[in-house]
Amino acid sequence: MPYPQGGLIMAENLQYLIDQRPDLPKEKFYMFWNGILTFHFPDRLNYVVGLRASTTGSSSKPEFCTVLQGGENVVLVLGFKKPADNTPAGKEEIVEELASFIKECFDETKFSTIYAIGGIGLSVAAYKMEKSGPPKLQLVFDWTSDVTSEEFYGNMVQLTSMVDEMTGTIRKK
Repeated sequence: MPYPQGGLIMAENLQYLIDQRPDLPKEKFYMFWNGILTFHFPDRLNYVVGLRASTTGSSSKPEFCTVLQGGENVVLVLGFKKPADNTPAGKEEIVEELASFIKECFDETKFSTIYAIGGIGLSVAAYKMEKSGPPKLQLVFDWTSDVTSEEFYGNMVQLTSMVDEMTGTIRKK
């Protein structure tokens, strides 16, 4: 697995906590998801990862992680929820929240597509949304619950490639 050992240990520790307490607050996952996003979208390639609140959300707390290209153009949004929300209704809710937030973000980006990741605990799926169409997410990869797997890493590399192609980012091999 190409992820640093610290990230894998963090995932294992979080899984242990989930097993003990499924209602673990979503804030416990921020550092993990921030690490995954920073790994795939590093500063050296002109990406910036940060927290952001939705202006339509019901809370003033940060609700989403965003990846900006050049510090100003939103290219990817990650919404995350606590593990207890890992139900069909919870997955539907995160998709709706992501679509609503991405709709806001189109006013602040030069790109016509924004990619999204929905995280519920350590389960994850990826989407994209086009500015010109209806505010509906299109599936990029379906839900997986093993963020330490080769499959998840491969899915993230594919997603990263899509974002890089859209932004014109070239990675050195």
